[in-house]
Amino acid sequence: MKNRLTRWAMPLACGMFAAAATAASAQEPVKIGFVTEMTGPWSFFGTSCVAGLRFGETQFNPPGKRKIEFVIADNQTQPAQAVAAARNLDVQSKVLSLSGPTSSDTALAMYGYAEQNKLPFVVPVAAFPQLTKPGTRYTFRIEPNAAGWGYAIAQFVSKQKPGAKIALVYSDFALMRAISAGLKYQAPKSGLKIEPEIIFPQGSNDATVQAAQVRAANPDYVVVIGAGGFDNTLTNQLLDIGIKPEQIIHPYGITTQVRNWGKRSVGSYYGTFFDSNLADLTPEGKKFVDEFTAKNDRQPSYVENYCYVTAQIIREAIDKNPGAADDREKFRDAMSALKTKEATSGIPIEFDKNGARKEYIYFMQIQDVGEKLYKSKQVFYTEWDPEIIPVYDLVK
Repeated sequence: MKNRLTRWAMPLACGMFAAAATAASAQEPVKIGFVTEMTGPWSFFGTSCVAGLRFGETQFNPPGKRKIEFVIADNQTQPAQAVAAARNLDVQSKVLSLSGPTSSDTALAMYGYAEQNKLPFVVPVAAFPQLTKPGTRYTFRIEPNAAGWGYAIAQFVSKQKPGAKIALVYSDFALMRAISAGLKYQAPKSGLKIEPEIIFPQGSNDATVQAAQVRAANPDYVVVIGAGGFDNTLTNQLLDIGIKPEQIIHPYGITTQVRNWGKRSVGSYYGTFFDSNLADLTPEGKKFVDEFTAKNDRQPSYVENYCYVTAQIIREAIDKNPGAADDREKFRDAMSALKTKEATSGIPIEFDKNGARKEYIYFMQIQDVGEKLYKSKQVFYTEWDPEIIPVYDLVK
């Protein structure tokens, strides 16, 4: 009797599974509006983000589960265009959630629309603190806040050389202002001096005069925060006048940046939240690095990783919460309740009541830059409580 029941039960179970898989496949895809910087000065971030997203899209749409479709729109690195695209995806495409921006300026514009219209907003790579200011309900920021990066730079420098003098040069974008605010807040508390501080207007393309000012100040370190191609120009002009690579600290570095800095940047430092050269990646993280590199002919950086992870956590939030795929409030609640880890790094993903997550950063030192690949080593890692600096008062 047992064997007879088993013979009946197995086809029945298989039939039920197949029916469920067919039903899931027959449903309309869950649409996520992915508004990012495909053109404009921030396109080096936006295109990297889309590469990470597309790499993970197939993996996070396994057979038998309802498909998640990312509808990609170019915001041209323009806040007004970002809002227009968000509105169109909301009204016309009826997306469940927004995502995609890697520029804090475009993300802030979308933040206002999302919060006002109660539209969940999963921000993969934009770190301006006000994206998760107190009272935020529908926005979830995956990247640690940028003011904290400045705090971490002060920690790193004070460990490298107590009492050091730092030259601070940065472009006038929201992200750069936030990093600088955190550094300026923490530097005197760490016994560091900032001199000079030089701000470049958006659209700058030359730093000849300012580089000379930096050299004349004879700083121990130079924190360089340029935007787009200007970051490469600024870095190389500093090297041209005699600033040594070991004096240069970039608050963040992605593959395209490191390759643009080139061999002459060997010895300089950059901050990151995921890097192919880290020794403690998970097995899935190492596989991600190997497969992404083979497919794209370049290593993934934290931007590709965060956008890859975005697909992961949206999938997980929907799978764990029945109804979240069709209801924005249920999806918002699912994101708020999410407790998971990045599959690639093992770092926890859990959002506080305002949509912010754990604060951490690695600092890497460049060892070699080849035509396609680069090598770096971890020299510093720190975590911090988000309340350790008054981020929402420092950056408006």
